[in-house]
This record gives sequence, C-alpha cells and structure tokens, in this order.
Amino acid sequence: MEAFVEILKYTFPAALMLLLTYLLLSNFVDNEEKRRAFYLRKDLQKKSLPLRMQAFERIIMLLERVTPNHLVIRVKPGSMTIGQYRKALVEAVRQEFDYNITQQVYVSDEAWNHVVSAKSQVISIINKVAGTLGADATAADLAKELINAEMAAEIFPTKAAILLIKHEAARSF
Repeated sequence: MEAFVEILKYTFPAALMLLLTYLLLSNFVDNEEKRRAFYLRKDLQKKSLPLRMQAFERIIMLLERVTPNHLVIRVKPGSMTIGQYRKALVEAVRQEFDYNITQQVYVSDEAWNHVVSAKSQVISIINKVAGTLGADATAADLAKELINAEMAAEIFPTKAAILLIKHEAARSF
C-alpha cells in the first residue's frame, strides 16, 4: 500500500500539471484562433464594404429609375399607341432590373425580395392603369395616369424598397 501512495504522490501532481497545461494551451489556441478570425473578418469587411455600398447605390438607382415619374420621362410616349407604350414601359422596367440583377449578392435576401416585389408591383400598376384606360386613350394619357397613381399612393412600392435598402446600408457601418 505504501508503494501505491508513493506512486500517487508523484503521478497526481504530474497529472494535475498535465491537465493544467492542457487547459492553458487549449485556451491560448482558442483565443489565437478567434483573434485570427477577427482580423480576417476585419480585412474582408474593409475590402467588401465599398462593393456593398456601390451595390446599395445601384439598387436605389434601379428603384428610382423604375418609379413611374422617372420612367415616363425616360420612355417618352411619342406617337405610340397605349398598348405599345405599356409594352415599352414594362420592357424598360425589366431591362433595368435585369441589368442590376447581380447586385443581389451584396444585400440580404429580405432586401432583395423587396426589390423584386417593387419591380413586380410597378409592372402590375402599369398593366392595371393601362387596362383601366379606354380604347381611345393615348400613350400620354397612360403616362399621366401612372404619375397620378404614384402620387395617390401613400408610399409607392419602390419608395418602400428604397427605405429598406437605406436601413440595410446604415446597418453596414
């Protein structure tokens, strides 16, 4: 029994020191890994922040360009029929959206869904307003009614999406 106690006198402190050393080294390695990850994230954020801000700007520009009051200025009615003008407006919205579709990489899914929804609602409003006008209406009448529909809305879908994008951009800082 004395031999067992003698062995225990030497092995217990050694095992305790081994455990303590393991815990200290484990804690050190974990902290070092967290520090490396932090600096990596910080460096990545420094490089990606300008790209994200550009994406926010482009998405807001997309939303502004498909808002009816800006859209009818860019796509002039000219001598088009109401059907041709409706088609030209819808095509302009789709082209604008397709041109900026890659910006979704830089924003949250929620924000991008609002952008897609705003685009769809603008197209829906164009079609609805065009459908309510009589057969004798001109393309200029459609342009005028679209602007009136935008003004009548408390908050137009594109404006709501712009507000969401602005809030998300502010959270990026």
